[in-house]
Amino acid sequence: MSKFRNWLEEWFGILGDEESDKDLATKKLSTSKQSSKFHVLRVQPTPNPNAFQFVINLPIIEATTKTFTNADEAKGDRLAETLFQIYGVENIYLKESFITITKSETVGWHTIFEKVGETIEENIHYYGAANLEKKTEDKPETILDKFHKEDFPNCDIKEKILIIEAVLDQAIRPALANDGGGVEVLGIEKNVVNVHYQGACGTCPSSTTGTLSYIETFLKDTLHSDLKVVAK
Repeated sequence: MSKFRNWLEEWFGILGDEESDKDLATKKLSTSKQSSKFHVLRVQPTPNPNAFQFVINLPIIEATTKTFTNADEAKGDRLAETLFQIYGVENIYLKESFITITKSETVGWHTIFEKVGETIEENIHYYGAANLEKKTEDKPETILDKFHKEDFPNCDIKEKILIIEAVLDQAIRPALANDGGGVEVLGIEKNVVNVHYQGACGTCPSSTTGTLSYIETFLKDTLHSDLKVVAK
């Protein structure tokens, strides 16, 4: 029994169909040929019932995130391409050492869980790093180090977005990442901050209620009381 089948049984209490000896032999052959140093360390649920977080044993992407929302965006990336070949996969979100897979509500996890896990393990690769040498340097100064709340209304749009991004990086995104998701700032119009949820947050029921309310309240307390946050 594969480890993904074990996880399938652990989370859903359901075992997939038994494979034939031929299928098992083919799978073992494929696995034996695999030389990747990456493998799925564990799988964990997220607040979104349609998203699971597949934690990898090593970092696969650093200093950035990557999102695939459809098969066209996945072209040229072997991991994303093969995942979108699985019926029901709707979104792929990569950050640090995890991959969050979001599925359609019309498909049960027990029908695709094992296939998704095996596809990740067979195709996962390193996406690169940005300025890793900076990790050994002193912590750089951020825009928030010289920021004063009363100055926010007088900042131009570009400065406001940089400040909001810095606040999200510091206090919001780490928590969302723990749940397999993220948030992207699309822009600001007057006092309205437009954001887009990533990964597990994208279709999570709480993302448009509790999470959105928390982000809005935090930005109001930190930056300006008239700010409003809208998810798109």
